[in-house]
Amino acid sequence: MRENENRNKRVSIHDVATRAGVSITTVSRVINNVDYPVSGEVRKRVLDAVSELNYTPNISAQHLRRSFNNVIALIVRDVANSYFGDIAKGVTEKAMELGYLSFICNTGRDPANELKYHDLLWQHRVRGIILAGGGIRSERHLEVLQRQVERGREFGFSIVSLAPQPISIRSVSVDYAQVAEMMTSYLLSKGHRSIGFITGRADVVTCGNHLEGYQRALAQAGVAFQENLFVYQDFTEPGGYHGFSTLLSRKLNVTALCAGSDTIGTGVLQAAHHKGVRVPRDLSLIGIGDLPQAQYMQPPLTTVRIPRYEMGARAVELIVGAQDNSKTDLENEVQDIVFQPLIVERSSVRDIGWS
Repeated sequence: MRENENRNKRVSIHDVATRAGVSITTVSRVINNVDYPVSGEVRKRVLDAVSELNYTPNISAQHLRRSFNNVIALIVRDVANSYFGDIAKGVTEKAMELGYLSFICNTGRDPANELKYHDLLWQHRVRGIILAGGGIRSERHLEVLQRQVERGREFGFSIVSLAPQPISIRSVSVDYAQVAEMMTSYLLSKGHRSIGFITGRADVVTCGNHLEGYQRALAQAGVAFQENLFVYQDFTEPGGYHGFSTLLSRKLNVTALCAGSDTIGTGVLQAAHHKGVRVPRDLSLIGIGDLPQAQYMQPPLTTVRIPRYEMGARAVELIVGAQDNSKTDLENEVQDIVFQPLIVERSSVRDIGWS
């Protein structure tokens, strides 16, 4: 019965690559006789796998591979948010340098719009998509992303993420759990023990990473995790404003606060001003991003620098490199590029000299 099932199932180039223990790029080079050095031993493994699996190249798929345009799309949640501005600058400038056209798709923080963009971009045969925002934990979102990944394997279409996703996607990012751990540990080192954290929506993968890193830092310092100190909101100024108001209403005597983004931090500063809470005298505050406005806030915001321009540019290089047979298999098959975050100290954190 299993033999019949296997015989009826269409074998893909991915199956051949897995059987031969090589990359999809190598299989393509062997079966298409590309003028590129492949060892005799590797070539034999590929041809044996082709024979064993009865693999026949999909002619329509090969045609489809050639039909993609040299266009790269960047999907962002909020084009007005300067966090995404530096990413867009990195993407557009690097794409232009490499002879590609690029454009920005703004979802307006509506998950339904993001899903629509995925279908539209596939229909218009863009060469690749860059996802700037963290993935959303929903069945529909997962289904669409999985379909895009499968299209990539079959047709050479590329998708790169700059933030964590609910499935395995090639990424150029930072470790957001590490970022949350860094900022929490930094506040702990300044003597704070009652530390709040305001992040984005609970269904965004990045926010789960924030919780993980926050809990890890507290545990390492022997400080008990209190669920009501961790607040889900939005990655916006109003999200920060309302999140801080929520924490104040719980009367938890918070002395320090981690903001899941500098935009959240901006909202926290505004709420603190309106409610008579002085930063950093009454409340220490640290953000994420190191947006251009962070140094001009009052007080200037201590934050974790995320190399957004570099991430956007590197994502373009991965997409273009995946189409360039002059690259090595190792370069073409890169899964994750992890940049290191850096704390930028300014004036919004106070050392309270815990003893």
